[in-house]
Amino acid sequence: MPATREVTGRARLSGVLLLAVSLMMLSGCARLFPKPQYDQGDPNRLHHIGSDLNGAYDPYSREHEANFKSVERFNAERFKAKKTEAEKSRAATDDAGNRALYAQYQSLLDDIELEMLGQAWQEKGRGGDTLKVLLFFHGGLNHPRYNDERLDHYLKDMEADGFYPLYVSWRSGAFVSFWDRFTAVRNGGIATGPVAPVRGTIYTLSDALSGLAKAPETGWDAAADSFAAADARRRGVDRDRSDYLPSDALYWPASDSYSFLDQTLYRTGLVLPGVVRLVTTPAVQGLGTPAWSMMLRRTKHLTTMEADVLGYNEDYCGDACAVEGNGVVAVLARRLDAMNQRLPAGMTMEITLVGHSMGAIVANELVSLYPQLPYKTIIHMGAADSSRNWIDKMYPWLKDHADDPDVAFYNLVLHPTSEEREVRGYFLIPNGSLLVWLDDMLTQPDHMLDRRSGRWTNARHLLPFYEDAGNAYLKVFPANDDSVPQNHGDFGKFRYWREDFYWGREG
Repeated sequence: MPATREVTGRARLSGVLLLAVSLMMLSGCARLFPKPQYDQGDPNRLHHIGSDLNGAYDPYSREHEANFKSVERFNAERFKAKKTEAEKSRAATDDAGNRALYAQYQSLLDDIELEMLGQAWQEKGRGGDTLKVLLFFHGGLNHPRYNDERLDHYLKDMEADGFYPLYVSWRSGAFVSFWDRFTAVRNGGIATGPVAPVRGTIYTLSDALSGLAKAPETGWDAAADSFAAADARRRGVDRDRSDYLPSDALYWPASDSYSFLDQTLYRTGLVLPGVVRLVTTPAVQGLGTPAWSMMLRRTKHLTTMEADVLGYNEDYCGDACAVEGNGVVAVLARRLDAMNQRLPAGMTMEITLVGHSMGAIVANELVSLYPQLPYKTIIHMGAADSSRNWIDKMYPWLKDHADDPDVAFYNLVLHPTSEEREVRGYFLIPNGSLLVWLDDMLTQPDHMLDRRSGRWTNARHLLPFYEDAGNAYLKVFPANDDSVPQNHGDFGKFRYWREDFYWGREG
């Protein structure tokens, strides 16, 4: 039967929508959220460092574009016998681009060091003896543009408080992470080529079916959590507070109860779209789990690139390559270490290290790989790392510095009710913060210590470690109080480097 005009119109609309979604996925929303482009005189240029998808430097500059091509060169090297002269010429061009990219990063670090040394001399002239560095790592589902906006908003305040801020950004959005899974990565390694879209289609189908197959388990867990949360709320909004307050390592200000109207609206929102969540929850679980895996891969590239592991990093960092890794964070750490030795006589560097959500994973890795850096205040905000990883990587370092009265670690968590009540998509997708999703849907914890350390439910079990270290603290923000974070993404809206935010407890 010939297609009617109505059917043809629907087909065209479907095609347009499919093309739009495909292009969005292909670009990782790059067109919707372009990366920062700084002029030479832009005040943010010397405070914002970018990483590309491989962990190499990504210049946020109008003059330069990222050109890290080692992955393509390595794939070509595997088939040397088949390489044409044109391919050899392209490989040589790519190698030159890689070297130029690393040189651009070193040039940026030179400019940053010059600025920091200038600040150190000014501080010394005022009778001070400390260069304060604020090092910030953002979380998942972020774009470099967000850090640019944070700098626009808070740079002057940070400088007024005596800090030299350094923000490190990488693309950790859902679309670009899913696209990695779809086209570029297999079993933890790069796997590109003509069959990648075929493999990606199979993977996507497998992910979707996995979400459907696990729907009964996911639904059961979500229902069990809802009943547990409802039971806890019957015991009061601050139900666990009195049980743990005797700990000197805990600060939990009291919360105000939610109004009857607020509770009614929330419960109504849980019930009415429930049928829709029967469909969206398996999709979140099935597609979100591999996307989270790709986000984790990006954080690991920040210190150790795949190029480092496979041994084709020499055309990027050359003689400066280090065995522990050459991602942007590793290179920055080594430069900060060297800079600390070049400060004016009598001056010392102090690093305030801040990690929000996935950024806490990077912070833990940094402390583990570069324990010699002069960290003083370490702040995790809604940490998406596991309790086990904190015990393995941060806890030993804190124990080693227990005699330094200026060293302290702060774990900032949402109130458990705020964590459970966080709403996305007008109740059409599962409730709860990202950390709730991770513990309940997107990961498979083998042990209680494999759950997220940034949730009160899990962080309370770390209090014995905090008390043993003597310099680690846990703060729970009160619920139903807009002057403090109420949702997982709220932490960046506050002046988190100030003590009245990350602690504020008297005595």
